[in-house]
Amino acid sequence: MELQLRHLRNLCAVATAGSLNKAAAELGLPQPALSRQVRRLESLLGGALFQRDTYGVRLTPLGESVLGHAETIVRRFDELDAQLHAHRQHQRRTLRVGWDAGPLSEALLNCLWQLRPEGQLRIVTVDSSSELNALLRAGEVDIGLFSMSTEVEQPATDGLVLAPVAETAVFLALAEDHPLARVPALRMADLASEEWISVLGPDGCQEALRRLCGPFGFEPRISYDVPVSGPRCDVIRHQGCVALTQQIRPVAPGTVHRRVIDLPSRMRHWLATLPGNPAAVLLPPLARLLAVAHDELVRERGASGRGATVPTTPIGHHAPITAPRTSLGRPGTSVGHDAGNP
Repeated sequence: MELQLRHLRNLCAVATAGSLNKAAAELGLPQPALSRQVRRLESLLGGALFQRDTYGVRLTPLGESVLGHAETIVRRFDELDAQLHAHRQHQRRTLRVGWDAGPLSEALLNCLWQLRPEGQLRIVTVDSSSELNALLRAGEVDIGLFSMSTEVEQPATDGLVLAPVAETAVFLALAEDHPLARVPALRMADLASEEWISVLGPDGCQEALRRLCGPFGFEPRISYDVPVSGPRCDVIRHQGCVALTQQIRPVAPGTVHRRVIDLPSRMRHWLATLPGNPAAVLLPPLARLLAVAHDELVRERGASGRGATVPTTPIGHHAPITAPRTSLGRPGTSVGHDAGNP
């Protein structure tokens, strides 16, 4: 007889139960069959594994030595089996991916295709990182891509599996005929008299923009409430206002991006899932692919952006905020909802 995993599993069951009858019932075996297996195992190992008495069975010194190895082998095998099962289930199931209004969504889809070229995707888009966090914790999303300013209070990440992706510089978006567009690199003080685009929402962008501008001696005049996914560039071109934007966002026709030298914020991107979710195995390779895609976007925007000045050290992102007064220049109206991201 050759030593097999089932023999070790039976040994563990008998040792735990302390009785051949109880162990046989738990294993679904007749008691005589289990007794024969134990005797064969003892013969194979060259000594008694259990001492039998009227109360059941107790491990012998040899049995205790063998049990220590058997428990480790059985546990490791069960862990491997569970991981393989989760992997097979993951390959068969539809992967639910969610993101807020960040600029890496297309790159994320490309990276997922590289990892799972035949996998099915269900895409969930939301207006804020807070909403995405809630969906993730409720099990409605398998993987969430978060993009948030360092100036905005981050959603609670305790109990989540996280994979950092990258940090992005934040520029100022303004019309190409704006007087400040002639300045290659601005300072925050240059923006004190400007009208701003920002947006209300659960990510607290309004407060964050005020906190950002406060140390520079001014409170931003937030005149337009337009979400990141809304027609911000149209408003910038026609109304002459400004907005913070990520370096990796495309530069729209009629607008330019300008570096703000003393802007202290950055935009952080990370992936998250729940512990135990089969999608967790995707996070490390997905984060690596997405980081490469992010860096390619940085180089692309720096090379082809309309007058975008790329800092040697990324300055990071800031999420604009809102105390909306007018939208598209019409008092009392609002365009869209906050995405919480520039």
